[in-house]
Amino acid sequence: MPPLVIGLTGPFGSGCSETAKVLEERCGFTVVRLSNVIRDEWNRLHPETAPKRSDLQSLGDQIRRRASDAGILAERAIARLEPQDGDAHLVIDGIRNMGETDYFRDRYGTGFFLFALECPTSERWLRLRHIYERVGMGLEEFRKDDEHDRDEEFAYGQQVQLCVDQADVLINNTDGAGTAALRQKVPDYIDLVTGRTPRYAAPSEIFMNLAYSAAHGSKCLKRQVGAVIVAAAPGEMGDIVGQGFNENPAPTKPCVEESQYGADAVRGKRGTCHRDKVREDAHTSFVANGILCPICGSKLLWDRNTEPRWECQTCKNDLEKYFWSERAMTLCTAIHAEVAALFAAGRRSRGATLYTTTFPCFQCTEKIILAGIRSIVFNEPYPDVRAVPRLELAKIETVRFEGVRSRRFDEIFARARRG
Repeated sequence: MPPLVIGLTGPFGSGCSETAKVLEERCGFTVVRLSNVIRDEWNRLHPETAPKRSDLQSLGDQIRRRASDAGILAERAIARLEPQDGDAHLVIDGIRNMGETDYFRDRYGTGFFLFALECPTSERWLRLRHIYERVGMGLEEFRKDDEHDRDEEFAYGQQVQLCVDQADVLINNTDGAGTAALRQKVPDYIDLVTGRTPRYAAPSEIFMNLAYSAAHGSKCLKRQVGAVIVAAAPGEMGDIVGQGFNENPAPTKPCVEESQYGADAVRGKRGTCHRDKVREDAHTSFVANGILCPICGSKLLWDRNTEPRWECQTCKNDLEKYFWSERAMTLCTAIHAEVAALFAAGRRSRGATLYTTTFPCFQCTEKIILAGIRSIVFNEPYPDVRAVPRLELAKIETVRFEGVRSRRFDEIFARARRG
């Protein structure tokens, strides 16, 4: 059997390190930790100071940006392997940027599988609370670090949300299931992806992957989302009564096909996200009107090439959350996938289950409640904290998806058909 490479991604505290330990102890994998590259660089620069998680996050961003290579941590980590590890099965702990995922897929081809571990934020905090409190930090610092991890619009930043969305296998690792369950799940999924123990796809895997297929209809420049509504309880077979994807409503065109306003239109510039256009115009206005940075008090400057785009040129803080706490999502011109599916289903959505590749936003949540959806199955590491209590109030069940997703779906489950 050729070497197998398993990449691990997910929010910190979700169980990636425990999964790497399971693969090392029970399956004989060699562990490669991307964080070791960052820690070694930190120790070189600050030998007398122990780093906080935020320090390592920022340093990782800087290493990628300095190299102009989002996959540089992956490349350096693999370069550290001993020659005798060339034929070993590898488990890569700590993938947090799409450039790292792309590096391993390019290097190892079909021998690489990306596993995502997911766990509710509240449970992750309980797991990590003692680590934060030991250095005098608390829930607020945990939340800031968690927010940093999902900075999907920063090319060299922590893109955990996008990495989870690209995973081949998603594993639900809640405390309710316990470590023993994780230690059983992981080898079982290894046997599945390698073909040792083939099985047929479960109903939830079939419907979630239909949602992913629907997402391919989207031309959104940010994220393609798909949704499917099924007249059955979660995990049960039933009729598909609606499906949809996020896209601008006809007769308007997708942002990628629209010319922009003013001088951009004269230059023939196309394909700018409407949200980006709104925020860029606002920042230009802030600079022209002498608006001050809310953190350091200096005048805001505008550099189109800066990443993060909203970084203060004086104090280097990312100011987007101060001016656009929801990243201008309420100004997105697209009809969201869940709403498109609800329109297609009509009255048939009452009592049905919604399978969606992301967790519904607040605006979609209100429409889901009105439509009478009974349950939601989602694949999303960071549920909308504003939407969750509304769904709880409406007594709508939310279920984290677990299983194989569409990237390797046919390859893995076709083995069962071949016997």
